[in-house]
Amino acid sequence: MTASSMLRAAVAATTVLWSAIPAAAGDPPIDLDDQGQISAGQAAFNHTCAGYCHGRDGLQGKGPSLRGRDDLTATEIHNTIANGRRNTGKLMPAWKGQLDDEQIWQLTAFILSLRGEH
Repeated sequence: MTASSMLRAAVAATTVLWSAIPAAAGDPPIDLDDQGQISAGQAAFNHTCAGYCHGRDGLQGKGPSLRGRDDLTATEIHNTIANGRRNTGKLMPAWKGQLDDEQIWQLTAFILSLRGEH
């Protein structure tokens, strides 16, 4: 194989790999301020996150309260929901694979909407 054909193969492989990587968490595919998306996130939150962990509508359960959390960015929220988080004695399960990316962004939109609530 010549050097130029190896380079072409490497570029082609890189292109295929990059196309398989999902959009960065910093690029939400939805409008995070859209009330319909926030409502969908609230419904999903109260179905999946409220019972034991974060309480209905983000009031504290066994996990931390999500109301008034202006310290969390959209990207941090999305990544935590998607990939989970493990701290000493605390476990946030990863939801990627159980929820699709749009649902994770809807949850993110809902949590962001709780910033002004305490």
